[in-house]
Order: sequence, then C-alpha cells, then structure tokens
Amino acid sequence: METVEAEGVTCGGSVIPADAPAGQRAMQLVELSRHATALAEQYFNALPLEEQAQLVLSVSPEHRLDLLNLPVDATALVQSLPELELHRTIQTVGKWEAMEVVEVASEDQINFMLDHDCWRGENLDSRKFTDWIQLFLECDEHQIARILMAINADLLALALKKHVKFEKDFMISDVYYLDPDWVKGSNPAVQMFLERLYAMDPNLWIRLLGWVRMHNKGTIEADAIEGREGRLKGKGYPAPTLAITVYYPVDFDFKPAIAAWLEEFRQPGLFGGSCLPVQGVREVLFLQRAMRCLAESGVGDEFMAMRWEAELVDVANKVMVADQVDIGDMQRQREAVDKVRRWISIGLEAAASGLPETGAELLKQKNCEHFFRIGAMLYDQLGSAVVELSKAEQRTGGRLSSSDYGDAYFALAEPEPQIPTGVAGSGLKRPIMTLTEYRHAWQLVWALENIAAGQEPPAAPV
Repeated sequence: METVEAEGVTCGGSVIPADAPAGQRAMQLVELSRHATALAEQYFNALPLEEQAQLVLSVSPEHRLDLLNLPVDATALVQSLPELELHRTIQTVGKWEAMEVVEVASEDQINFMLDHDCWRGENLDSRKFTDWIQLFLECDEHQIARILMAINADLLALALKKHVKFEKDFMISDVYYLDPDWVKGSNPAVQMFLERLYAMDPNLWIRLLGWVRMHNKGTIEADAIEGREGRLKGKGYPAPTLAITVYYPVDFDFKPAIAAWLEEFRQPGLFGGSCLPVQGVREVLFLQRAMRCLAESGVGDEFMAMRWEAELVDVANKVMVADQVDIGDMQRQREAVDKVRRWISIGLEAAASGLPETGAELLKQKNCEHFFRIGAMLYDQLGSAVVELSKAEQRTGGRLSSSDYGDAYFALAEPEPQIPTGVAGSGLKRPIMTLTEYRHAWQLVWALENIAAGQEPPAAPV
C-alpha cells in the first residue's frame, strides 16, 4: 500500500528520502506523479513553499511542469520562481501546454516573457504577440482581466497599431470620441481582445486606442523600444543598440599574418599535407592556458577570476541579445556561451602571438570584450572569404562540393565557419578552437579557391 512515511515517500518499494539531494528527490517525485498522482500531490503539498520551489528549480525545464501541476493552487509557487527560469520552462514545454501555469504567473513574469519572446532585435514579432493574446483569452475567466490589463501599454500600443483599423472617430471640444463599432481588429484574436478590454475597462480602452489613433507608427514604435530597453536594463540585460557594439572592431591589424600564411601556402613543398582534417579531440583553449600561466606566476587572485567571470557573462549577454538568441532556449544559450569563450580565446591568442605568458600579461591589461572583438574581426574576415567561395560554387555548378574538399566546403559554409574532423566523406566537423585551426581554415579556403579556378590544390584529404 502506498503511504507517506516520516522519512519520505514509499511507493512500490521505492523511497524518496527526506534528506536526499533536491535534484534526486525532484526526479523521483516526477516519476511518482506519473503513476501515483494522488500520492505525489499529497507529498508535494505537505512541503513548505520554499522547498517546493527548490525542487522545481532543481530539475531541467522539461520536467518542471510535472511538479508545477501538483499543487491544488500553484499561484504562489509559480510566482515565487525567477522570471528567467519560468520563461525557460514555458519555452521548453510550450506555452499552450503550460497554459495553467501561464494564467497564474505574476504581471512581471508575463511581461518578462513578452519582452523576450515577442521581439527580434528592435522589431516586434506580431505573429508571436498575437499568439500570446490568443492564449491569454483562453485562460481561466478569473485571470483574463488581470493578465490583459497587466500587459505593458507601450507594447500593446505598438501591436495594436499594426493590427487595428479605425473606420471613423472624431473630437469635439478637445474630447476624443471612439465607439467599439468603429474599430476592427485584423484577426479574430485581436478583435476579441478589443471587445474584452472594452468590457473590462472602457476608460483604459479609449485611452489606449486614442493614443494608437493619434500618434504615428514611428512615435509608438520608439516608445515601445525605449520601454523594453528600460525594462531589459532593469533586469540586467543590455539593450540591442548597446549589445551590437560587442561586434565593433578594435585597433588590431591581423591582415599581415593572413598574408604571410598565404605566401607560405603558395610555396611548393612547404604546405605539405596541412589540408588534412584536424583531429576530432577538442584542444585546451588558449584562454585557459593563459589563465593557468597567470595563476602559476602568483599574480592572479580570486578577485581577478571573479572579474573574468563577470566579464564573460557580460559579453555573453551582449552576444545573445545581438544575435537575437532567446534566453529561454537553453541549447542556443549554451552554444552562444561556447562561442563567446572560443572567440575570446582565439582573439587573445592572436593578440599574444600564441604565447601563453604574453596572453597572461594581456589579460591583466584588457577586458574580455576586447579579445572577443578581435575574434569577431578574424571570423568576419574568414566569413567574407567563404561568401566568395559560395559565389564561386554557384558559378562552377557545384565544383567545390563535389571535389575531394567537399567536406571542407560544407564545414566552412556553416553560419559560423567550421573545420572538417574526419576522413573524406564522413561529414564530421566542429567549431574552430585555436589560432592554428583558424589558420587551417584559411588553408582550406585557398585550396578551394584553387579548385574553383580549375587549378590543382595542394595535398588533398585522404
């Protein structure tokens, strides 16, 4: 018989110990909720709110909904979760699947999700916003009014400017008159929203639509962008106009090095087999080698390590905003952080001429963003060369992709140029990790340029 015991939950011979780590208890509770829901509810609801939240946050987003569905009333639990974690949870499982969680979210949590999900750079994604509105209108009747009236007015005004048509209105003695019958939404969700908003608060309805009607799109859009940037800044996220500066160039001339590599490439006998695929094993980043060198010198301390970590987070936040990465997408977030570390490392390695001791000294003088920008300049130069390869591929009718260097061409043509890591035809590739691999990528570019020109390339991959 299933029982709740003092030391934990017993179910079919398995026990959830009260003193087990939160992650272990949470996953056992997730499994319990799937075949003994009543028992899982009994156990979970007996816990204090702080412990419930701890269990929810101790599992990955795809499992959290199982726990959030256990309370009779999840309002307090949902609203106690950090905005970012709730956003990640809903983005992972899907907002329609998590509707019962969305409808009890706090006003701040809802606006956080709208600010991060409905924008692409400085452009509002009207389709996504409309989908959210439709979801809100499907929520429990007791929650709809609270949710709709909590949406930031600047965001609503911009969305309505794109989706509302005014058949007529007029002003008498400085009093603005507008009737619901004179306003039409561009789709059923917007029309239903207008009707619900008018029924809930006619004064808010007239003020909002009066603002939409009387101001041009540019003014309303500027207000919405400014409002969102202010909220992002208040939550610790950079505004898009600031984030994009992470890609701005710095005073560092790397072109002579590339030119020297090209001259070496052109000399018979020196190039050899360096167009062979690189090993699939990821090397230690130069950044780590430089930091280790600094630590061994006795100069570094815990505060310097904390400074670097804070700088890495700052650069990663800027890159995610600039690249329009949804912070709710943990896979893309991990990829963005990995990119930041690699580009900083390659930028530092280039600035230090590959010497860890020099890199250690540079780390004391410059911040991480400086080296990221150098890395961005290196990738921009390589990316431009790859674009020219793509044009050559079109002109030659697929000569590059069908050659012995086909794997190299497809690897370089990735959104971020990569390098092949396996035998010809395997299709294996990975991101560039070191300056040596970056140089290798250029050698592959030049070999492909030879093929495009109808010439024999150096030693081909085997």
